[in-house]
Amino acid sequence: MQCGLILSHNISTVLTTILASIYCLVNIKNIFTTRVKKGLIIDIIFILLITSFFWMPLLETKFLTNYRVYEQDAMSTKESFLSHTLAINDLFITKQGNLFVFEIGLPVILMLAFSILTFRKLEENEKEYAFFLLAGLTSIWMTTKYFPWKFLPNGAYIIQLPWRMLVFSTFFFAIVASINMATLIRKFNGKDVFMIAIICLLYIATRHGAIPYSEEVLNVEDESISAVTGHENEWLPGMGRLEYLPSKAYENTFYIATRQDSILTLEGDCQIQEYVKNGMHLTAKIATQEKNAKLELPYIYYPGYIVRFDGMLINTFETENGFLGCDIMKQEEGELEIEYTGTSLMKITKILSIFALIAYIIYVWKKH
Repeated sequence: MQCGLILSHNISTVLTTILASIYCLVNIKNIFTTRVKKGLIIDIIFILLITSFFWMPLLETKFLTNYRVYEQDAMSTKESFLSHTLAINDLFITKQGNLFVFEIGLPVILMLAFSILTFRKLEENEKEYAFFLLAGLTSIWMTTKYFPWKFLPNGAYIIQLPWRMLVFSTFFFAIVASINMATLIRKFNGKDVFMIAIICLLYIATRHGAIPYSEEVLNVEDESISAVTGHENEWLPGMGRLEYLPSKAYENTFYIATRQDSILTLEGDCQIQEYVKNGMHLTAKIATQEKNAKLELPYIYYPGYIVRFDGMLINTFETENGFLGCDIMKQEEGELEIEYTGTSLMKITKILSIFALIAYIIYVWKKH
């Protein structure tokens, strides 16, 4: 599960890791038993190896140049974060016209109501029950404006949206609800059938009048994103708010949108002929005159591009506009070829992840 989480959403991974660590600290005595400690270490190693094809190149990219996503306040500011905290009534009532539904929901409230009966009958799992109930209530509290977010350091705002904690409260309450039912229904008899029937009817009743989702999903061609030139249906590289652009490119979005899709000469004398670009592969005939030529290639600067001049690898750099650049020595001519192959680390970690996954399957098969 943690492998899938790492590959799906970084912020959720960070939050899950923090909460899992708190759970481990609460149960620190159990962690130090030989069997648990060994299993935990093995699982962590497998998680890191299986997902290495993702997080290792991510770190490589971070260290090679500055990207907007890594800058302070790029993803969320204190002001924007606090503006998304919820009022108490948002957890129970969705006003007409609201784009999002933050209601805890009657099914969850109903299942938690059985905690009143469970408290007196708990014979085991008291510690786990208390932890998950408290964690669920705390998660709900963290979504509201009454949680002291404004006193926390800026690093806390990496969550971006405080109502993300609703996902965790649902998970914690699901465990509480399971213990509630298991505690109340010890022996299956007529009374239990009656209780389950009542619960089912109440569940069905809570669905009456539920808010339907009928908003149409717009086609891609109908969207307008980051209109910096005023052109309709304009798209720019990057995702969301362009946070995955190099910092230099992020500061020059107008340049990106208006730049010609060609090789540009930044310095020196250069003739460019037979220019052919097909996706992430480009070829062109280059001839320099009496000065060295500094070229800006029509690709935003990301690791993994290979540039060859007459078959020989040449060094690349990031231009002031956040694009891929290279130098051609004076009085040279030949064929310039550019292709995206990924970095060596990307290729190595893909193989590492495959072998780690195979090893994990064998490990689980032999263990069970």
